[in-house]
This record gives sequence, structure tokens and C-alpha cells, in this order.
Amino acid sequence: MVQYKTEAIVLRLRKYREADALVTLFTRERGRISAVARGIYKPVSKLRGGVQPFSVNEMMLDAGRSTLHTLIQSECTEILLPMRQSYEAMTLGSYWAELLENFGQEEMADEALYQLAKAGFLGLALDPGLLMCRTLEIRLIGQQGLRPDFALCCRCGGPIGKDKVSWFTPSEGGFLCGSCAKAGRGASSLSPAVPGLWEGLESIALDKLKRVRVTGVQLDELGNALRLWILWHTGRPMKTWPMMNTIREVRK
Repeated sequence: MVQYKTEAIVLRLRKYREADALVTLFTRERGRISAVARGIYKPVSKLRGGVQPFSVNEMMLDAGRSTLHTLIQSECTEILLPMRQSYEAMTLGSYWAELLENFGQEEMADEALYQLAKAGFLGLALDPGLLMCRTLEIRLIGQQGLRPDFALCCRCGGPIGKDKVSWFTPSEGGFLCGSCAKAGRGASSLSPAVPGLWEGLESIALDKLKRVRVTGVQLDELGNALRLWILWHTGRPMKTWPMMNTIREVRK
């Protein structure tokens, strides 16, 4: 038995046995792990308050001999109540958690990704909107080393001009110049402002996002491009995308 303490964010909670739950955690010490919380559904359980989705906790775990850890103690330090007060906030939080679960490496500490994960939940608690979500997707892509080149064509390597339309193709690595886009197939068209918006959101402070002026059309185009990019790099659609679609429809 190897017991250890760590700060951890609860990404997902699901029933395991009659009174137990499986918890997906993003930990500061060991990256993404799965743990069993025994007896959590019993009325006298002391663990229940420390395994709420999207909460930040100080935890004691037992690594044991398998990949499934055992949760021994948990004390919530940030519960982020606003994340539970609307369908939109819950949906965006669930999507951010799923992205972290897909991109985070199991049993591999990543301090930069952990800090981004924590900042993302805090940001969504304060500003549960699609612009915040798009910004977090962009930050995650950049942190993983998957940022596309905005200046050079991914096909010919030549400079990308400021045309009336931008062209984007995940399968070839990013943005195309006008000549390559006309010569090939499979590229999506974007408004010329969208690549600049993507680039600008890479560095803006999360608490300054409300100063960004963006149209609904530009936000939708950026969202579609990011979804294609994420799908290409993960190889599978996110399970929360259908829920995300409902938010986009309501916003229209």
C-alpha cells in the first residue's frame, strides 16, 4: 500500500457498486487517475462532500497495486457553486472535464496542465459562456503543443495572405493559402477575422474576456474549427458535444 496526499479536481463521478463510486480525478501529483470512493452513498459517509464534480480538494489516496486507487480522505477547498446553478454552466463544466480526461495523461504529473484545468473551472464558474469555453479549448490545444501555424500555409509553406476568406484543414495541419485551397479539397472556409480571434484568445487574461468584441457568427465558426481540430487529434467525438449543441441553439 502506498498512501499519498495530493490536490485534485473531480472530473467525473459514477456509481460503481451498491454504495461505492468511481471517481475520475485530475491530480497535481499524478495527473489523471481513477479512484474508488467506498461507501460514498451511505448516509454516514464522510467522503461525499469531497467528491463533488468540478470541485478542488485535498485528498489522501492509496495507490495500491492496481491502476485503480482508493480514496481515503477528501476535504473540499473550492466547491464552485455557480457551476451547479444553471444547465449551461453544468454543460460547459462537463465538456471541460471531458477534454481534460481525454488530453490528460494517466499517472503522469503535468503542473502546467493542472493549473490550466483549475483556472478553467474557476473561469467557467465566474463566466459560464461560449467565449470562455472557446478560450479554454485554445489554451488546452496550445498547452498540448497542437497549435496550428497562422502565418504559413500548411501545404506549401508559403505565407497566408489577408484574403476575404480563410481556409482551414485539420487533416493537413491547419490553415491554407488561397492558392492551395483552390487547388485541393476538404478545406473549411472561415471569415478572415476568425484566425485572428483564435490567435488573440491564446494570451488574453481570462478575467478580461468580457472586453472582447465578437459576433455570434464568428464564435460559431471558431467553435466549428476547434471541434474539427479536436476531433482530428483525439480520433473520436466528445460525448458532451450534443449537450453543447443545445447551448449554441439557445444562443441563436
